[in-house]
Amino acid sequence: MNATTGNEENDNTENVESAEAVDWAALAPDGGERIPELLAQVAASDSALSDLHDIIHFPAPGHRAAPEAVDRLVDIAIAEETPPTDRWRPLSLLLELVSAHAEDRFPQARDLDQWRDEVAWAVSNDAEKVRAQYRTWMEEAPDEQYFHRMRNRLAVLEADDGAELLQAELDTYEAVLARVPDLVTLLKGGANRGGLDRAGEWVSYLLGFLPADAERISSEITGASQMLLAKDLRPTPKAPTSMREMMTQGLDSGEPLPAELFALGLVADPADVDTTVALTHQMASGNLYNSFAASVALVLIHGENTPREGLRRIGRGGGTSVGYEGLFNESWPHCGNRSPQVLGFLALGRAGDRARRLRLDILPGLIKGEDESRALVTGAALEIVLGPRSKGYTAEEHAQAEYEEETLKVLWTIAELPASAWEDEEFTATLRAWALPDGMEEFCALVGVESEPEAEEAPEAPAPQQPQAPTSLFDRLFGGGR
Repeated sequence: MNATTGNEENDNTENVESAEAVDWAALAPDGGERIPELLAQVAASDSALSDLHDIIHFPAPGHRAAPEAVDRLVDIAIAEETPPTDRWRPLSLLLELVSAHAEDRFPQARDLDQWRDEVAWAVSNDAEKVRAQYRTWMEEAPDEQYFHRMRNRLAVLEADDGAELLQAELDTYEAVLARVPDLVTLLKGGANRGGLDRAGEWVSYLLGFLPADAERISSEITGASQMLLAKDLRPTPKAPTSMREMMTQGLDSGEPLPAELFALGLVADPADVDTTVALTHQMASGNLYNSFAASVALVLIHGENTPREGLRRIGRGGGTSVGYEGLFNESWPHCGNRSPQVLGFLALGRAGDRARRLRLDILPGLIKGEDESRALVTGAALEIVLGPRSKGYTAEEHAQAEYEEETLKVLWTIAELPASAWEDEEFTATLRAWALPDGMEEFCALVGVESEPEAEEAPEAPAPQQPQAPTSLFDRLFGGGR
């Protein structure tokens, strides 16, 4: 552990030996024996990164090995011998490990003490009793975030070792949390802040998911980017002493990274006036990406007390040629099957009704273009206009309802989905949760939209080759767009 042991010369040997001392095959029966080899290659090999992710990600059967892998991954990321251009690989895997089921982290962060108590209860009680309780919590969920959190945990608990996997998820999080003092070192230096796939960007994404150490993380981000200082007060960068330093300094603009602004949104204290003022300056900086990221950060920090200008700036950014998708892609991480825009849409719910119109403005592009997250986004949208699914709706209520304009816009957006969307069981189950028709024609009739027949396929037209959906970690990060 180079940043903490003070024994850099011997650390790599010790890490290899300690990795070999772990019974990886027992923790990850399917491929665990490969983990030491993959850890040795992960910084330099995309295939090793993808294979290691497939073995230990949550809730894979081998996730019980993840807590043991955390320290090795952090050590690799911070090691001086790891080239700055390769540090993103172990950091990206750490991000995947702590952001599993990212949809249940937004808009409100997990309460770590409550999470610990819940896992301890699940581990110490009869499995069927625990499953039954999760089913009840899911059915009575007061909001969509809680519903997805309970549903995701119930799905894990259906496995024979489900409680052990939940324990491993918590242990992995706490193992990463313990290494925050080492991880924040990657926020500093031109080599970490400049160029593509910079370590500063990836570590910022990771730190954003660790609000349990919010004060330290917020302080380190604002210090590393000198964000609290006006440009004319920032010290002049030191003259480069080598060609490598010259190149990395040239790539580092000296401005906060959009990913740092993402992290500040999740960890900064609303009472920290200095950070709020600094984000306001970024919001008005003229840099489209930083302005957008800072505006979103203000919403996450201040919630229903967000200044109106912050909401305006987000909407203005969405109206540019880059659009919401491009702006969120630049400043928010791609976690699992959830795009940055989906996570941003959920997160803006922290502002409650203040962000209502803004979220409904983002909705049409999401619901029509995000097949993987269509059910998730549909549920969030229905919650905005109709209230929680647990309210107990009836088909008769919908038949007699006089919907408000915003409700109609959501329902019309759903009605305009292609016929293929109605073949998705998760999507139709979401509609049934609000007692809405789960058939395309019946739904369109309810909301007064004529269903359009599917266009006939041209005979004998050669079908263009469609790219395969990303399946590996590397494919998702770079094939699926971040």
